[in-house]
Amino acid sequence: MKNKYQVAARTVLVALALTAAFALNTTAVAQAPPGSLWYNGDFNGVGYHANGHNTSDPPDAVHDDFIIPTGNVWNITGVFSDDLLSTVVTGAIWDIRQGCSVGNGCTLIAGGFTSTPTVTPTGRSGFGYIEYMVEVTGISGVTLTPGTYWLSVTPLGNDTGHSFDTTTSGANCVGTPCGNDGMSWFDSVGPFNPNDFSMGVIGSVVPEPETWALLGTGLGALLLIARKRRGDPSSCFTRRLPGKRRK
Repeated sequence: MKNKYQVAARTVLVALALTAAFALNTTAVAQAPPGSLWYNGDFNGVGYHANGHNTSDPPDAVHDDFIIPTGNVWNITGVFSDDLLSTVVTGAIWDIRQGCSVGNGCTLIAGGFTSTPTVTPTGRSGFGYIEYMVEVTGISGVTLTPGTYWLSVTPLGNDTGHSFDTTTSGANCVGTPCGNDGMSWFDSVGPFNPNDFSMGVIGSVVPEPETWALLGTGLGALLLIARKRRGDPSSCFTRRLPGKRRK
C-alpha cells in the first residue's frame, strides 16, 4: 500500500512540474536573450533595411509582427533588434503597435526611449558591417493580451554612420511567427514588405486561470494522498493512542 501511494505522489508531482514548465516557460535559445518570448530569428546574410535616427541616412524605423497565442498574457520587460552598425549608438526608441494595415499607422500600445541601451555584438557580420543586438531593458507596466502586434526598436546614432536592421529566415527563432510571414513595414504602412527582420520581445508569461486550476487540482491530490498515508481521511494529522500500535 505504501508503494502504491508513493507512486501516485510521484505521478502527481511530475504532472505539476510539466504543467509549470509549459505554462511558465520563457527560456530562449541561440542568439535570443534569456527570457525571450518572441525572437524572429538570426541574420540570414541576405539583406537589411535602414533602421535608425541621427545617422547618415534618412530616419527610418523597421516594424515586424509577432503573435501572442490564445490563452497567454505577456508582461513585457525588454525589447531588442539586431542591427548592422557603423554609428555610435547614443540611445534607442521602441514601440509596440496593433491593428496595422496598409495605409494605417496602427494603434500605439506602448513605447519609450532610453539613452542607455545595451549594445552587444552578436558574432555575425555582413555587407562590411558588424551586427549588434540593441536591447532596451527595464520596461515595466506593459501587459499584452492575445493578438497580433508590431515591434520596432530603433537605434539613435551620433549623426554619422549607418544602422541597418538585418533580415532573417527564422533560424533559431522563438515564438510565432518565425521570420517567414512578410508582414514588416517601415515608417509608414503599405504595402507590407516581403522581408522579415531580426528583433524580439523579452518578458514573462502570466498563467491563465485554467493553469492555476490544474495546479490546484494537483495540490489537492497530494493532500489527499498524505491524509490516506497517515491513516485518517478527515485530517492531515493523526494522534496515536497510548499503548497502541498502528497496523
